[in-house]
Amino acid sequence: MNWRKNNNRIWQVVYPIGIYYVVSSLMFFALSFLFEDSERTYMLRQLICAVFTIPFTMSFYKQDMRAEDIVFGKKERGIDGRRIGGILIAALSAGALGIAVNNTIAYTPLMKVSAGFQEANEAFFGGSFAIELLGSCLMIPIAEELLFRGVVYKRMSRLAGDKLAIVFSALLFGVLHTNLVQFFYAAVVGALLAFLIRQTGSLLNAIVGHMAANTIAVIRAETGWLDFSYHPNAAGIGFTVFMFAVAAGFLWVLAVRFPREAA
Repeated sequence: MNWRKNNNRIWQVVYPIGIYYVVSSLMFFALSFLFEDSERTYMLRQLICAVFTIPFTMSFYKQDMRAEDIVFGKKERGIDGRRIGGILIAALSAGALGIAVNNTIAYTPLMKVSAGFQEANEAFFGGSFAIELLGSCLMIPIAEELLFRGVVYKRMSRLAGDKLAIVFSALLFGVLHTNLVQFFYAAVVGALLAFLIRQTGSLLNAIVGHMAANTIAVIRAETGWLDFSYHPNAAGIGFTVFMFAVAAGFLWVLAVRFPREAA
């Protein structure tokens, strides 16, 4: 009966994703009747969907946390110097990696040939800057990290181990962004976010890292900050390599200096 047991475990990983997207899709559909169905309101509708889905995903996450407390004993989850250091490393490593990956993608033809990315990008930045900050930089990272790292990664790690869970959650995160450009970006950054929670045991670090990467991307798009590094010349490539090195350096510090905690 091991196959039944394994199928049940896989189902435990999969069904929260289905609930999340069913709830989100139904909410987004309903909002199209309340707001103008246009690029101008796209991020506002995404923001409301994120807020609406958080309680559902939080219920799965809290359920898992209670089970962990029973099995492993309740962990101290207060803020101390070590946790503050982890938060800083999360923000800096994810921010640097986000810059480097965005630049690398810009050096390829992907952005030009991906119609899905062009449509998503126009809708993403079609509203106000304030809504972009509230949606992309605050509520959406919370909603997505609760699902992909708080539930999917952690459940998958118990089923198949940490390494496979990092790969699985990152690839799934990329695939569900529905276009090739965002797939590569989300998969790479998603792997880093899963590593953060693996190493520190703190979902907060993954949330902060996601917020940092998205905030930098929004600021770059709206202000033109660091636009020079989108060009595949010596300055752009050199800066991109430096950003990869910064991200790798912070992750090395995390891996070597921060004793791993159970996620």
